[in-house]
Amino acid sequence: MHPIFAMTGRAPGGRAAVDTPAAGGARAGGGPPESVAALLDVLTADHANALPRHAPAGPGKASTGPGSAPAERERDELRDSEARLRHVFESSATGIAIFDPDGRVVDANPALRRMLGHAEDPGREPVELFAPADLAALRAAWTTMPAGGTRVERRFTGPTGDPLWTNVALSLAHDGAGRLRYRVAVVEDVTEQRELRDYLRRQALHDVLTGLPNRQGFLLRLERAIHRPGSLTLCYLDVDCVAIVNDGIGYEAGDELLRVVARRLTAAVADEDATVARIGGDEFVVLVEDSPGTPGIPALAAAIAAELSEPVYLSGRGVGVSAGMGFVRTSARDVAPMSLLRQAHTALRRAEDGGKGQWGVYDAGQDARDRPRLALLAGLPGAVENGELAIGYRPVEHVGGPAAGTRAAVAARFRLPLPGYGAVAHEECLRCADAVGLSGRLARWLLAEACAFAAAEATPVLVRLSADQSRDPDLAAVVVAALRSSGLPPGLLWLSLDSAALTGGPDALEDNLTTLADMGVRRLLHGFACGVAEVALVQRQALHGVELDAPPAEPLARAALAAVLPLLRDGGVLVVGDVPGADLVVRR
Repeated sequence: MHPIFAMTGRAPGGRAAVDTPAAGGARAGGGPPESVAALLDVLTADHANALPRHAPAGPGKASTGPGSAPAERERDELRDSEARLRHVFESSATGIAIFDPDGRVVDANPALRRMLGHAEDPGREPVELFAPADLAALRAAWTTMPAGGTRVERRFTGPTGDPLWTNVALSLAHDGAGRLRYRVAVVEDVTEQRELRDYLRRQALHDVLTGLPNRQGFLLRLERAIHRPGSLTLCYLDVDCVAIVNDGIGYEAGDELLRVVARRLTAAVADEDATVARIGGDEFVVLVEDSPGTPGIPALAAAIAAELSEPVYLSGRGVGVSAGMGFVRTSARDVAPMSLLRQAHTALRRAEDGGKGQWGVYDAGQDARDRPRLALLAGLPGAVENGELAIGYRPVEHVGGPAAGTRAAVAARFRLPLPGYGAVAHEECLRCADAVGLSGRLARWLLAEACAFAAAEATPVLVRLSADQSRDPDLAAVVVAALRSSGLPPGLLWLSLDSAALTGGPDALEDNLTTLADMGVRRLLHGFACGVAEVALVQRQALHGVELDAPPAEPLARAALAAVLPLLRDGGVLVVGDVPGADLVVRR
């Protein structure tokens, strides 16, 4: 294919370069530009040189001389080809510029003039169409392009001074002797595609609400920062009051609060080489590439807290803002971005254990101690699904008196052996179930299995529930289903609810205790610590018993326990635990 056919083939981006000519699309002054005619002459000469040479007509052969019919047809075909190329140049929606061998513009078609904002000035010299820098860039591209032509992406200056993004196909036109006659540039406007691509890229890497980098965009920046020399400080923040604002004032107010927090965090580290990002919900991160003037972590935490502390006025209400913060400072170059982010998040969660608005620094030793339990939390659903979690039964025996050592009941306990962690206790399984949202499912399974076992053994069964299970509104229905499917009399089910449920909503706990009493189920309270609220609940609900954990080590606490236990026993309450004065004990 001849290089000039770049003008009539497919333009960059796959769009056909030949369109129906628009009205008024002819060049002012009539015929084609002289440079186009010259270019067509080059093509015509090439085509003519390619025609077969005919020998003089012999006897019985038709003549192919200058005036013969075949020669006339060939000239007509050349004229038609020339007319088609003129039509392409004048009417193409793709811009075409023709340059001389030295790179000077000798002509441009109407589409290119429109593209560059000169459609209303057809008399403008071609050399004036391009800005000097744009023209220099094209000439430079020609000097380095391969023999077959090339395609480049080039930003020109648009009609209003705005960027005009284009795909440019560059090629060369030679004459029949192989001499360079013209340079050709086919220019396609891809500004809309470029802006759409940039918009989608920004959407993929930035938070729509605040305009800050999102998690993906932040991780890219964090990875680059890790591999640069020097140390860096990463702060993971959890804004405390967003949920309250959403529920109390409205989601529009909550969105505005997040935008304000984004601006304030940016202002707090404006003097540092820092990146602020929102990585989800009410969570932000601040990355500081440390300099000699970067403050220590306590000062940085104080500066961020001070910046956030000023009330934000939303719908006429001044809302206070605070945030928990977890910090990690490192100069390591072999740490993965996600690992560093996890370390900062770990520090945040430990800080939040101390209340709202607290901050902490990553502790590698504490992290190593915590990770086995966190791994247990993450793997508990799989352990349940794979049958690794089992239920065992321990004897509940009388302590003292004529029945000492005899079995009064059995206690149903979860049993989860984990390699490298040891056996996971029943109470730990319950806490993990609450943490990962498995409490309802495990309660149904535990009660169904325990009631079936007790019915088969004709013995009471003691079942401990977690805090979430104890205040679950569906607890009564779960108990009814377990009793009905097993045929166990309600009096043989000793259901021990968690005293920790008193702090999360005592009404739900008391509703469940009342309903269970109406069903005839024996009710106990475990985690009993002799608190006033606990003692009052035992008397108010007339509970069957209490379960105590290990006795306290402090003499005063032991004296208080020793004083309370006789009062409970005098009230007919069974005391279960390995403590002096207990009625029953769960054996290992």
